[in-house]
Parts: sequence; C-alpha cells; structure tokens
Amino acid sequence: MASLSQRNIDILKIIVDEYLETGEVLGSKLLLKKYDLGVSPATVRNDMAKLEQLNLVYQPYNSAGRLPTSKGLRAFVNYLMETTPSHFLESEAHKTGSNDFKKLSDFIHKITLELAKKTGEITFFTVPERHISEYAGVGTFLESNYARIGDDIFSIIKMLEDKFNFMKFITEFPIREGVNVFIGEENILPYLKDFSIIMKPIQIDGYIGYIGIIGSLKMNYSFNISAVRGII
Repeated sequence: MASLSQRNIDILKIIVDEYLETGEVLGSKLLLKKYDLGVSPATVRNDMAKLEQLNLVYQPYNSAGRLPTSKGLRAFVNYLMETTPSHFLESEAHKTGSNDFKKLSDFIHKITLELAKKTGEITFFTVPERHISEYAGVGTFLESNYARIGDDIFSIIKMLEDKFNFMKFITEFPIREGVNVFIGEENILPYLKDFSIIMKPIQIDGYIGYIGIIGSLKMNYSFNISAVRGII
C-alpha cells in the first residue's frame, strides 16, 4: 500500500473492517460518524474515489458507500501479514509428531481440532507423502455460515472427504514458506471464489505437511492468520 497516504490506508482498513463485521456498505457520512478522522466528508469521498481508482473498493450501486474488492482484501491481508503477531494456541505440545504412525495421526487430529475450536472455521492438516488428511470444524462452520453461503458449503465438504484429491489440490497451490493466504478468486477451484484459505507448510518427521483454515471471505483475518502462524 506504498502508493497510498496513511489516511487512505486508514480508510481502507475501516471499510474492510466494517465489511468483515457487518457486510454493509460504508459511506463518508457514516464513516465519520463512527470514526473521528478529523477531516470533512468531501475529503473522505475523495479518498474513497482514489481507492476506487486503484480497484481497492467499489460502489455496489450509484450514490452508495463502498465495499472492498478482492484486491482491497488482499491489500488489507498483506498489511496484516506484516503487523500481526503469532497467537500461540494452548496446546500441550507444539513440537511436531512422531515416527509412529498412530501417534502422528493422533497429534494431527488434536492440532486440527484445537485450531477449529479456536477459530470457528473449517480446519485441515494434511501430510500427502504419508497419505494423512484430517479436517475439523465443519459442523460449527455450517451453523454459523449456511444461511449466508448456502449450498456451496457442501462442495467443500465433498472435497475434504475425497482425501487423495484434496491432498493433490493443496499441493497445487503456489505455497511459499510461512503463512499463505488465498482470497476468493485467488483460489484454484471456481466454487471457492467466496472463500478464503489460510495455510502454511511445515516439516513433520522429515515430510512436508500443510495446516490451514478454509473460511468465508468475511473471516477474522487478523486472528486466523496469527492462529495458523502460531499453532506449530
């Protein structure tokens, strides 16, 4: 976000935060009513227009406020990736696994379940070379999101249940070291355009594994990024 002023960045963060919390459009007057930026509505409208020119926000209809675009969410997440500390979850053990297959499977199950409980999202942990794939949190995610997301959620459940194709799907992502975030249209499969995936690769008993979260575009990125970063 180097081409933006600090106020531009602050306004983008506000628009994204409001979208993630309420899903509602945010106009200049409402923004200034909720946030004291020390400027006029005209100045905020000019800032919003600049953000729109950069395709970071858009107007869903004329005379409306703004919502973030996927590019705007990406800019927001990039900012979080630089500023969000790790949130170490309260696991009894944060060291990776065991050469014993059952102990390794039990460890993966425990970590996946813990991450799901803390985040409220669908979580997964897969080690393709060991043919291990675990997921958790589907029931809680359905309760919280089905009314808004609808039947698309069932495509994700089918994907998770097809263990070998899911492991192949994960390994096809352009994954770098550390936490990786794929937002909406950045995801490989078309039906994931309304979801975000946060994951990171890890070394576990000499193998590459992947732990992560699948959630809606309106997830709590700050907490979820820190949770994935700190879980192991």
